Amino acid sequence: MDVITGYITAHPSVFVLGVILIVILLVTFMFKSLIKLVLIMLFILLAASAYYYVADPAKMPGKVKESVELFKAGVHELGDKSRSFVTDSKELFKKTKEAPGNVNKLLKESKSETEKEYGHE
Repeated sequence: MDVITGYITAHPSVFVLGVILIVILLVTFMFKSLIKLVLIMLFILLAASAYYYVADPAKMPGKVKESVELFKAGVHELGDKSRSFVTDSKELFKKTKEAPGNVNKLLKESKSETEKEYGHE
């Protein structure tokens, strides 16, 4: 036991890495259970709404219909935003590729302007 505590006091980074690993494992197990719970609840909600829809679509509660429409609109909006995000990302990537060349061009222009103003050194 003294060897372990001596090693940890001599190498505190090993202790920190061990604590981080334990925390990551605990968080993973907690969220794994939470994710399972959320998926089960979604499945139950989906099954209940499907039952109401299949049993009698005309008597389907108005709020459920509103929720379905809201969900459809949200999915559509999310799709539009993701498409615009992709196009914006592509444009930004192109601009970042061009940026070093533009900076070099500006530096050359400013160097030539200073040489004109102050002469060659």
